[in-house]
Amino acid sequence: MFQKIKQFISQHKITTVFLVLVIILGSYFGYQKLGSSSAVTRYALAAVQQGTIITSVSGSGQVSVSNQVDVKPKASGDVIYVGVKNGQQVKTGTLLAQLDITDAQKAVRDAQLALDNARISLEKFKIDQGTSQQNRTDSLEKSYEDGLNQISNAFSELVDIMNGANDVLYGDTLKGSCSPNICEYGNRIADIDELRAFNQFSHLAEDDFTAAEASYESALSQYRELRLLDIKPETLKPTLDNTLSTLRLAVQAVKSEQNMIDALISDINEQNKQAGAGVSAIPAQITTYQKNLASFFGTLNSCMSGVSGSISSIRSQEQAITSAGMGDPLDLTDQENLISQKEAALSDANDNLAHLYIRAPFAGTVANVAVEKGDSVSSGTVVATMITNQSIAEISLNEVDAAKVQVGQKATLTFDAITDLTITGEVSEIDTLGTVSQGVVTYTVKINFDTQDTRVKPGMSVSADIITNAKQNVLMVPNSAIKSAGGTSYVEVPQDATAASQLLANAANSTTGVILNPAPLQQAVEIGLSNDTVSEVTSGLKAGDLVITRTITPSSTTTQAQSTQTTRSIFGGSSGGSTRNITPLR
Repeated sequence: MFQKIKQFISQHKITTVFLVLVIILGSYFGYQKLGSSSAVTRYALAAVQQGTIITSVSGSGQVSVSNQVDVKPKASGDVIYVGVKNGQQVKTGTLLAQLDITDAQKAVRDAQLALDNARISLEKFKIDQGTSQQNRTDSLEKSYEDGLNQISNAFSELVDIMNGANDVLYGDTLKGSCSPNICEYGNRIADIDELRAFNQFSHLAEDDFTAAEASYESALSQYRELRLLDIKPETLKPTLDNTLSTLRLAVQAVKSEQNMIDALISDINEQNKQAGAGVSAIPAQITTYQKNLASFFGTLNSCMSGVSGSISSIRSQEQAITSAGMGDPLDLTDQENLISQKEAALSDANDNLAHLYIRAPFAGTVANVAVEKGDSVSSGTVVATMITNQSIAEISLNEVDAAKVQVGQKATLTFDAITDLTITGEVSEIDTLGTVSQGVVTYTVKINFDTQDTRVKPGMSVSADIITNAKQNVLMVPNSAIKSAGGTSYVEVPQDATAASQLLANAANSTTGVILNPAPLQQAVEIGLSNDTVSEVTSGLKAGDLVITRTITPSSTTTQAQSTQTTRSIFGGSSGGSTRNITPLR
């Protein structure tokens, strides 16, 4: 075989040389073509999306134990009412106990009278500072008209209020075993001790209503005698005083009926609980009375304010007419300072009165009632001990993350021990002072649970994602698509977006990217909100635009061969090939 080949070569030397050259050149160009096709830069593309971008910080911690609080009064006095029992569930503001308010109410009345007198003095002084006698007279006439309007308004309201208050006590709306309602209320209380306590409220309510009713009838008769077209001070002023007195008595009567109804509802709830009833059954009519009385109380206070203001105005105008001489200009400052003092005194008196009503500071369970009716207590005495029902997550954050968190931000909570449970919550408190450990500063963030789950126990491990910012309907690109140079952000985009879209569609299942020809452009963009995966683009792109998220480079040999085909610079040129300008912001 070899002899034949050798013989052929010796006989056909020229032909042999030609064939060898063809084989060598074919192999060389074939190898070059193969290397060229495998050494092409490819690009992974993604479309600009429109949606919601959310940023958050994460931390871990534990579920805190329920808070225990000793409720103490802010004033001293004798306990006249205890409204709760051990183990009772209460809402925020529930009346736990009440101290004797007799002296405090008197202090409020005295402070109000002192303030009214100070205002009268100030008005008198201002009027004396340059108002003519005729103007004073006109002002007084206007005060009379206003006073009459206030009286008319008061009696317009008193008619319904007195009828409503009478119906609470003496109506026959409950349709029980006895009548009127005041009798039936007692029949709905089975416990003798509770009945005795309730009877004290009911007797006081009857006495106060009787006094208010007598004053109302007298004042109403006096009001009917007023001549609307001929207002006389000698009849108007006594009517104003009697109307104010009647309003005050009516306020007291309504307040006493409120206390009676509140005590009745509390006793019925307690009886239902002891009887094993799941839901307290309060008659609808009693609930209606409770709401009506609250409305009456607000209306009466408004009427009292109007009538009291008219009385003060009339007295001030009359005094101004009596003494129209000019006073010392420094007296104006003295009068204004006096009013400020009297207002502060009235505010203090009202605060002291409010302190005698000891209420629940939060919703929870009464763990222990420490006082009884008749006990004397001071500001340091524990009246009741309460435990909160709400779980709180305490999360530790580093100083960078803590600076992004604010009270009121929403959070998502997960638990290591309960893998299928996710609870939302809200940031309620952030430590002002951090804790330093081994040079690292951490801050504790407290998160209130939106819902409670009995599976969550104090001390459990909890993880929290706190939402620090969120934007809707924004343009977003993957973070891998964003590059920067010279303080400017940019993305790379195909020059021929239509062809690139077709290539991307044809290579939808490929991880090797697509070949772009010509080379991609740099598109300057402005970046807004960012998280771990995507960033908001505020200008430079629109929804659906294609951006390059990854450049897939060839082998080192191919890269060297293709080194002249580089992507252009953001500054308008390139390291090889032709020079192109950066695409401006759209």
